[in-house]
Amino acid sequence: MNQHEVSELMKATAQDAVVYAAEEHQVLLDFSLDSLSKVDEILSELYLRQQEQRHADDLLFTLCNLFGSYTGEIFIHHVGGQWYYDESSPDAPYICVHYNGKEFPFASLVYHQIAKTPSASLRNYVGQAMNNAMQ
Repeated sequence: MNQHEVSELMKATAQDAVVYAAEEHQVLLDFSLDSLSKVDEILSELYLRQQEQRHADDLLFTLCNLFGSYTGEIFIHHVGGQWYYDESSPDAPYICVHYNGKEFPFASLVYHQIAKTPSASLRNYVGQAMNNAMQ
């Protein structure tokens, strides 16, 4: 997958996150930094559902990519950077944002927030990442 294809895929996936949030959670996302607080609320709800009944692996994978791409698009818009498809481990390729020599694995953070650490916050992480990226 070339850089343009990865970028277009992630933009489309971020738009899918907006549709999912509206249809499934009645939450409007607008690609603002403040909207990440709404995403945190959705992820907290998904964590609670996960505790009641484990999400299917394919659903969890999809949710991580939806909200990881949404978060990454906000970061790219406000800070900069580009999507990077890392195939260095052929059995476990992943997509992250690269900026200023740093890597930001937003989908991984979403996974941890849904599956393991509900107290984590994408909004706080992005704020810290923005500070770190500027150093």
